Amino acid sequence: MERYTLKRGRSIMIKLSSVYKVFFPGTPNEILALRNINLHIRPGDFITVIGSNGAGKSTLLKVISGGEMADEGRITIAGKDVTDCPEHQRAADLGRIDQNPLTGTAAEMTIEENLALAYLRGKKRGLGLAVIGNRQKYFREVLAETGLGLEERLQTPVGTLSGGQRQALALVMATLALPKLLLLDEHTAALDPQAARQIMETTARLVQAKSLITLMITHNMEQALSFGNRLMMMHRGRIVLDIAQEEKRQLSVPQLIAKFTAASGSALADDRMLLEKEGFSG
Repeated sequence: MERYTLKRGRSIMIKLSSVYKVFFPGTPNEILALRNINLHIRPGDFITVIGSNGAGKSTLLKVISGGEMADEGRITIAGKDVTDCPEHQRAADLGRIDQNPLTGTAAEMTIEENLALAYLRGKKRGLGLAVIGNRQKYFREVLAETGLGLEERLQTPVGTLSGGQRQALALVMATLALPKLLLLDEHTAALDPQAARQIMETTARLVQAKSLITLMITHNMEQALSFGNRLMMMHRGRIVLDIAQEEKRQLSVPQLIAKFTAASGSALADDRMLLEKEGFSG
């Protein structure tokens, strides 16, 4: 059974109403990826999303961003119905980072040029230079928040950076224009443990400093419990748990697994999640 714990007095920024998504409909390979998703996301929400492979987590983010279109139901962002809007029409309101550090940045361009493109997202573009003195100062300031020294390397081609550095840059780029919603699809999964910790620390700082509404998918249950004010768990296309901060901070990983089993009616069968629970993975 789906349940939601919503704080009173906060307006709804993102709303999904009775959303369904089916892949390969009418064929033997039909997959009901999202089943009657009803979700309210409010200002101040940092929601971690966890679930087994095939639970519908990435599909949920794609339906919100317009990467996939909902087959049924409605989606609104800041009061605007975007259900039928293609991805590029939603882009100005959303920041998104995927697993692969190579996809969120342009390797052949410099750090400064990548940031300039992100800075201009959703703005009218004139004929002047994208990078000017004041913007360079601003770029240095926001890069300094990553703690990786990137503010001293504005002219460095992004293709020469490490995976962690590129993901940190992608995070800064995704938050530069203050999106209405930040979508993070396992954005630390491809990184080594040290880089993953650095990116999560940077994520937490940016989300708090910029008051960003955030939806973050993770396979790491400790991460899901440690970050954010809500935790959602998905199973077979449904939201089976939506745990508020007051309850979340009291939970251990074994207790979370027990709650999942009770809510879904099945045992957790994702080896990657269980290995990360036991500390065998970063």
